[in-house]
Amino acid sequence: MGCCVAAACSLPAASSGCSEVFRFVRLKRELAAAVAIPAVLAALFLLPPIAFNLLVAAVALAAQWEFYRLAEKTGHPAAKTVGIAAGAALLFLPVSFLDDHFALDATFLVAGALTLVFLASVAPLFSRVSPAAALGSAASTVFGVVSIALPATAMCYLRVAGVEDERFGSRAVLFLFLIVWGCDSAAFYGGRAFGKRKLAPRVSPNKTIEGTISGLIGATLIGAVLGSWWLLPEFGLLRGAAAGAVASSAGQVGDLVESLWKRGAGVKDSGAFLPGHGGFYDRIDSLLFAGPVLAAFVAL
Repeated sequence: MGCCVAAACSLPAASSGCSEVFRFVRLKRELAAAVAIPAVLAALFLLPPIAFNLLVAAVALAAQWEFYRLAEKTGHPAAKTVGIAAGAALLFLPVSFLDDHFALDATFLVAGALTLVFLASVAPLFSRVSPAAALGSAASTVFGVVSIALPATAMCYLRVAGVEDERFGSRAVLFLFLIVWGCDSAAFYGGRAFGKRKLAPRVSPNKTIEGTISGLIGATLIGAVLGSWWLLPEFGLLRGAAAGAVASSAGQVGDLVESLWKRGAGVKDSGAFLPGHGGFYDRIDSLLFAGPVLAAFVAL
């Protein structure tokens, strides 16, 4: 649909129709956000920690499924059942015990990782995957778990970090959301106002270097404000600014990485769950990279 809209916009006679299409798409995005954001904030602040962690797990598994569909389109069919089961174990086992601790025995983690590799390698033997695609199938199965389910646990960690002494908890997760959302908004408007040089034209033609720098500046300022006097005063001005800068930079890389997968698969969005917003993976690609970075700041 995007190509058709772009083509229509190049014709003067179609300018009014094109404007109506963009207005409709924007309305769908705003309505979806008006429903999704309050639901997430309610789970974050009004319900027990396990409720938010279960929400994270559900969204991450949906994003992992979308990743496997992208892998299929690029000729690397994954063992979905094995991958989703491994992702669920990684996500649901920790969140079942997060009211007090966020820790798993190292032996359990190693055993689980080895089991995943074994099952992903064996799965092509019992499926219709051709021998030529077997290696790619095993690799994409494991990578879906490592790149989506594993980093998603960082948001669960942030939700319960310091809950016992009420230092962080929900405020750390909201800090993460505001950093990523602020970076996206600053990059969008900065790119529209000043964007001239393409950042990665083969991967994401609409992103510019100026927009990326605007996102970095915006997130750094937001981090400084949130860390100095409002949301996480434990961070302080400098650490808040540093957290905003580093986490948002990681988030922008995450967005580019998912764009690379979608470009290779020949699709615009990873899915169509949220009108105007794409799929689950589209919504959390930046969080999957920014979350672990902020979790490191909180842990230290």
